[in-house]
Parts: sequence; structure tokens; C-alpha cells
Amino acid sequence: MSTAILRSIVLIGALVAGTGLAQADQPTDAKSDATPATPPAPSPEMLKKARDLGVKPEVRKGVTVFCWEDADIGSRFKTKKCVDENQLQALLEQRQAQRDAITRGGGNYGSTK
Repeated sequence: MSTAILRSIVLIGALVAGTGLAQADQPTDAKSDATPATPPAPSPEMLKKARDLGVKPEVRKGVTVFCWEDADIGSRFKTKKCVDENQLQALLEQRQAQRDAITRGGGNYGSTK
């Protein structure tokens, strides 16, 4: 894989992880007195896609999140990154778009001709 593609994959992962952190900081609505309904479990298809990607499902505060560990650019220390089901779907779509772009390009990345 060329370094440009690798960098874009890592950048996308960092953006998705940052989005998850920003959403976690949003305040919850204190006006609702009803007990919150449990969110639906992820579909078996999503669990299979996550497993194929090397992402492990975990339950946090009653919500299923998908987590993986990797090192950030410039660091050797691995950090745990987690996303919810919607963010994982977006990540899968971005990676598929990158694969499609590489396939359409004919694989001539790094060629000087």
C-alpha cells in the first residue's frame, strides 16, 4: 500500500474516533422523565462486517460500540478507539470508496509514467 493511501485510512479512523468523542460530550436532555428504552442490538450482518474488519463489539452504558486498538501516526503506543453502529457503517463505506478508487485507477500509484 502506498503511504498516501495508508495516511488517508489512518486519518479517516482518527476523524471517526474524534466524532465519537465529540458526540459523547453532548449533554443529555434532562427534561425526559420516562425511562430510556434499550437501543436495538446491532444486526448480525453488522456484527459480521465488524468482525471481518477486526473490530470487536462492546456494550457501554447499554449501547453497543465497536472498538479496535491501533497506534496513532508518530506514536508506538496503541490507543483504543470506539465508534457506534452508524459511525462504523460510515467507516465501512469510506473504506469501500477507497478500494473502488484504487481499482478504477488501475493500481498505478507511485508510477512515474
